[in-house]
Amino acid sequence: MSHTPYTLPPVTSWADAEAVAAYARACLDAVGLHDWHFVWDRAVKRMGCCRPARRSISLSRYFVQMYLPLEPQEIHATLLHEIAHALAWVHRRARAHGAVWRHYCALLGLADTRATKPLQDFTPAHLQRQPRYALCHALTGEIFHYY
Repeated sequence: MSHTPYTLPPVTSWADAEAVAAYARACLDAVGLHDWHFVWDRAVKRMGCCRPARRSISLSRYFVQMYLPLEPQEIHATLLHEIAHALAWVHRRARAHGAVWRHYCALLGLADTRATKPLQDFTPAHLQRQPRYALCHALTGEIFHYY
């Protein structure tokens, strides 16, 4: 395994989502993943994703939209998290958050945590749904789960 830290482009303030996409492309090139792609997705339960079969990493549009004005460092950390997955796959065919992934996190200057922070709900209002059913105790009315 490589032991030389990667030199990434300097982080600047991002004006919009397209600046984030351009930075992601520059990072992929900086670590030698020239044939990988950065794409947007519409996930609301995760921040980013690495898809080795498609040679792509993605960030949730909703996540970036919410965090860009508040905490852009979370976007940066998530992006590096997904790039570490891509590097682990390309160099060692490793998935998940094991030792190989942690090694590439260290080379990217990223803490090897599975998630950068507890996930906040960044589901946009137009996609939020009220639950239709509730599982509750017949005598006490205690609600166990919503569906």
